[in-house]
Amino acid sequence: MAQLGWRNDDMNRFSHMVRFVSLLALLGLTPGPISAQTVLYESQVAFPDFVTGALAGQDGWESTLRYSTNAAQIVSYATGQALELFGPFVVQGGPNYYSSAFSQSLTNYDAVSAGTPIVSVSADMWMNLGPTASKASWLYGFLILADPNGTAYASIGMDKNGVVFGQNFASSNQVVSATNTGTNTFHVLRADHNFSSRTVTFYMDNNLMGSMPFSPNSGTQAGSVMLVLQSSDPLDSNLLLDNLSVTAGTGIPAGACSLQITSPTGPCLSNAVASVPKVGDLYGLKVTFNMTGTPNQPFRIKYTIGNVTYYSGYLDGLTAGSGWWYYFLWWVNLDGPLPWSVTLDPDGISGSTNIAGMTASGTFTPTPPSTPLELYNPVMVGGTEEWEANFEPGSGTISDLYVVFGSPTTHGAQNVISVNGPDEGTSIITAPYGVPVRAVGWTNLLAGSFRKSESFTAQLNAMRVNPTLLRTNTWAHMSALPSDITAWLAADPLCQSTSPVISNFVQLYLPTNYKTTMTPYDTARVLHGAVMRSLIYLEPPPFPDATNCLQAGLADCGGYAALLTAALRDAGIPARRIAGFWVGDCWQNDSQWHVRTEYYLPDTGWLITDSCVGNEADPTGMFSWDFSFVPDANDYFAMDVGDQHILPYDNFNQLQLPNWLWYCCATYNSGASRSYLQPLASVSVANVAGGNLNILVTNAPSLGTVVLQSSTNLTDWKTVATNAATGDPLTYSFPTTSEPGKYFRAVQIP
Repeated sequence: MAQLGWRNDDMNRFSHMVRFVSLLALLGLTPGPISAQTVLYESQVAFPDFVTGALAGQDGWESTLRYSTNAAQIVSYATGQALELFGPFVVQGGPNYYSSAFSQSLTNYDAVSAGTPIVSVSADMWMNLGPTASKASWLYGFLILADPNGTAYASIGMDKNGVVFGQNFASSNQVVSATNTGTNTFHVLRADHNFSSRTVTFYMDNNLMGSMPFSPNSGTQAGSVMLVLQSSDPLDSNLLLDNLSVTAGTGIPAGACSLQITSPTGPCLSNAVASVPKVGDLYGLKVTFNMTGTPNQPFRIKYTIGNVTYYSGYLDGLTAGSGWWYYFLWWVNLDGPLPWSVTLDPDGISGSTNIAGMTASGTFTPTPPSTPLELYNPVMVGGTEEWEANFEPGSGTISDLYVVFGSPTTHGAQNVISVNGPDEGTSIITAPYGVPVRAVGWTNLLAGSFRKSESFTAQLNAMRVNPTLLRTNTWAHMSALPSDITAWLAADPLCQSTSPVISNFVQLYLPTNYKTTMTPYDTARVLHGAVMRSLIYLEPPPFPDATNCLQAGLADCGGYAALLTAALRDAGIPARRIAGFWVGDCWQNDSQWHVRTEYYLPDTGWLITDSCVGNEADPTGMFSWDFSFVPDANDYFAMDVGDQHILPYDNFNQLQLPNWLWYCCATYNSGASRSYLQPLASVSVANVAGGNLNILVTNAPSLGTVVLQSSTNLTDWKTVATNAATGDPLTYSFPTTSEPGKYFRAVQIP
């Protein structure tokens, strides 16, 4: 998306510029150099693509504690990637001592001899506190500059109360604290180490926190930069860090410019008009500011909605003037009230003397629909599933061969219009949940090639809800649900809702009296966030089921859905996994397949919740991303619901794709199951000026081709236009007198 910048020079003259800045820029761009600056370490625009697990040995990083080598990993955000020290992976190093530490060598840099006496350590940093943080007697996350022996000069970090502090580990130990906390989102933390005076000065979001001397035990060279997470008790808090840099120079001069935020600043619509967006629409934040003087170097803008933080690219070419404005847009799938803030130059590199005027903040509540559930932005889609198996001809006889397809139904955000099942297929209602499937079976087949397919059409919708109206559902209402709904409270092999592991997880996040103090909607929302923060995405996953995924802390989308489903059932809320795929071609792209969760509320029905997509945007689960606010539900089709389909010959799990099995006695060569889902093109006709007629084909697929054809007899068709497989709308225009008596149709290939 684009960020737009305007400068209002006077009442009658406007100049503007447009800067296309990636919103996947949590990692940002490297700022331009200042005078006499040396880069000692910089994460650039991305950390190395580590596999989940040990960070030691990757890109020069080493574990300085042998018992914590598996605690660091890269996590994905909606805005990019960040490095996380994951609390549940931190192991015990001694009595009442849990610690994880990683260091990056700085080659023993001598700042004084190099003539660059100030070494600045900075990063976008955040420690998200888990539910057990209050039980720990102490909990710290540190960013540390150390000498060649690993002795810290000083550190900047966060404690279990969310207080940002600087510390020098001297005796007596000295500490300075920021006036505000850093647990709700990323903050830019910076420690400027002056090797001439042996003092360190701390900043949070460019706000001065204070100064102190170096630890007297430290040396004279920059040996390493370290990341540390420590606690007196087992951890579920996480330390997240991004944009880490260590630079040596003579400091950033002040007084080059002055930045002042003015109005309008705050939430805006997608067109940058100041207003409160609707739930499920694009959310925006806009900032307007004046500038005098010239910045020392390009600076960036920090935006936060909820606990989701975005950084612009570094703004170059700004000149003194009034009315500069920028904004960002994002699908922040959250209800409110949501805190927001905007900070100009959070790194403190512009030289602005007006620190107090560079931050604005507030709250806003997105406008909900007028009904408990609103399905909007409908899209017509068509899809196909195909199965094939190949046996060596002449290699024998197959005594039994079965293939089972999902039988998609109307529920949640989708309305199934038609299903053409596989030929020779039989529709069967399966235990234990009464879910239909379509099955084909053969006996005594000679070895060869076999193929079956199923096609369907459906209307998909985006989904958003009114939380206030949904909170009118009570636990008394839940106890009166019919048996076909309460069946989704039972445990199954993937969603072990009666397991003590799941019960303990639910009890950790819910109060003991939650059924008297919380509504079912809020209970489900808390558990959604708990799953978001408790798992790290890994494909392929080590386990498919809820309990093992929770204990390992690792899962793919199916594991996220299994854990959330099991937790909801344990809490008394009917829930199930739904398996399907995004719009696209799974012949070529396996990543189109996806599993979500639906939970049930009386008088509303099945609501989608996606803790896996939520985790991608916010691994901490502080706010409930993609919980009943699902603007991309019109891009996803659920082929199947539930995890068990018991048939006489086997118990099939999810039927995201056709499942099959065979018995005796032929040589198997290959097999595959595939899917394809695309919008169905629609045709509209309109008269336009000049006596012309426009035929417009919309909802065109991004894969495949839409062809517009004409005919005079509905038998012979001639192609008159094509969209060349671009996914763009197709328009065909002609004078109304030139093609009388003709019929037109749109054909989608494939």
